Amino acid sequence: MLAFAAASWGCSTVDPGPNFVVPDEQFDADFFFCRVEPELLTARKCGPGEPGLDPPNGCHFNSSAVSGMALAPHPPIDCADGRPTNRAQIGAGSAAQGNLQAATLVMSRDFQTAPIFLRPTGLNHPRAIFPREDPIADVIREWAQR
Repeated sequence: MLAFAAASWGCSTVDPGPNFVVPDEQFDADFFFCRVEPELLTARKCGPGEPGLDPPNGCHFNSSAVSGMALAPHPPIDCADGRPTNRAQIGAGSAAQGNLQAATLVMSRDFQTAPIFLRPTGLNHPRAIFPREDPIADVIREWAQR
């Protein structure tokens, strides 16, 4: 028994094998479509940028201008009671679905470490979009918990 315990103390790494995959984190898609996208990405002009403050074609609608979270423009998603009312607007291959996937890649359960929160507050971003104490942080925090 003591020999087994001593042998197990010596093990410091585990080989994950050739098919190791980091599981995708799943966040509430409806919350994204009905709150995050309209209140953060659209309202704060993350896609087109703010005229006069951002260079033309220099924001998230131009995938060659950003290092992550490329977004695509699309009509607003119709929502009622926090849920999309027309699932065709958010179907596979839609711009809305692509935006969800792009935003999910920069989201974290610990929203204070998520690039979708940190970058627009001025950390490694061309300019600060909102301060850390802005009410939009509550929307990001709530999405992290869903």
